[in-house]
Amino acid sequence: MKDRFGREIDYLRISVTDRCNFKCFYCVPREKFKYIPHNEILRYEEILKLIKIFVSLGIKKVRITGGEPLIRKDIEKLFFELIKLKGVEKLSITTNGYFLTKFIPIFSKTGVSVNVSLDTLDKEKFIKITGVDGLKNVLEGLREGKRNNVNIKLNTVLMRSNLDEVEKLVEFASSLSFPIRFIELMPFSNKDLWKKEYVPQDELVKILSKRWSIEKYNKKMGEGPSVYYRIKENGVVIGFISPISHNFCDKCNRVRLTSDGFLYPCLSRELKFNLKKPLREGKSGDYIREKIREIIYNKPFSYLMDEKEPETSIRRIGG
Repeated sequence: MKDRFGREIDYLRISVTDRCNFKCFYCVPREKFKYIPHNEILRYEEILKLIKIFVSLGIKKVRITGGEPLIRKDIEKLFFELIKLKGVEKLSITTNGYFLTKFIPIFSKTGVSVNVSLDTLDKEKFIKITGVDGLKNVLEGLREGKRNNVNIKLNTVLMRSNLDEVEKLVEFASSLSFPIRFIELMPFSNKDLWKKEYVPQDELVKILSKRWSIEKYNKKMGEGPSVYYRIKENGVVIGFISPISHNFCDKCNRVRLTSDGFLYPCLSRELKFNLKKPLREGKSGDYIREKIREIIYNKPFSYLMDEKEPETSIRRIGG
């Protein structure tokens, strides 16, 4: 399925909840976060119906996000349904890792790929960033995942607050043979915070290059626009997701569906389309399919980063 700029859109990110047990300062809006009422959240059968329609249009890769997706009741049932769905070539999830140990047997059985957020290895800093004393849980889950051969990647949001730890994080990733991806901070919840904490990719590359020899790594490792490198000395694979300093809009292949059924063709635009409404009104699959096709065809070419803070938080839209 192509948009009007010829980009192949084959990747769907679905937020299944806006609830999260963490309160990461770069994710939660400055104002009090208003949760979506439960009756407005898509039911599992509605999610499955929409995914089937997306797959019929050419979506091949599906990622489950939140909030924190593992706090939604019976989420494992959705995994088991999705792995049976013909046309879904890759199923993955992004989690904060707090409940990871509990779900390792399910991920091992289903083959779901797991991205785990890990911004620090320091207990006190972890509490400061997330508001939760949860580092031990996350690290135990990662080690359990390693023991069970679960396909895991680490995601680290790059900030001034954790720039002094990037080498330790790389060493930790190397110890478990996990790839690690550094993600540039985006100005979603607080523009002032972003200006204070933002670190561009090139600054990180300089830091890492002072210690290690880094070479381009051309093997495809994910669904999205990450650029990968390999450290020669320890073999660890490092990815960079740099929407600010190295814009990748021309290669964007994804759309996002929020837990209350709004389709966002672009992460940083306030363009959204309500798919839950026609679904609950009993409109036909063909009707919804054509709406989705039209929305994707008209996907914007690039994001807008202006002085106005986005109305939708990263916590709700799922990153």
